[in-house]
Amino acid sequence: MANSDQWGPATSYRCHVLLQKEEDGRWSAIVLNLPGAGSCGDSEAEALANVREAVAGAIQSYLESGEEIPWKDSLAADIRDDARHKWILVHA
Repeated sequence: MANSDQWGPATSYRCHVLLQKEEDGRWSAIVLNLPGAGSCGDSEAEALANVREAVAGAIQSYLESGEEIPWKDSLAADIRDDARHKWILVHA
């Protein structure tokens, strides 16, 4: 991953995360407003920490390649009744 000094100070990105407890007891974390970004963990806290790292890596990849970050509107997402969702800040 690139050094943040190369790109200037870190920027904060607001991410809408869907958290679901899976049948095996693990947690999935999917970023609703950044297609393809997600992770998992043995606990909700671990899934959130892992998804922050995944988002930071994805954003750095977009910045390094000069591509536009493909944000999308997450408010139209279909959220299961048994899932949780929250907004988080990711610094990249």
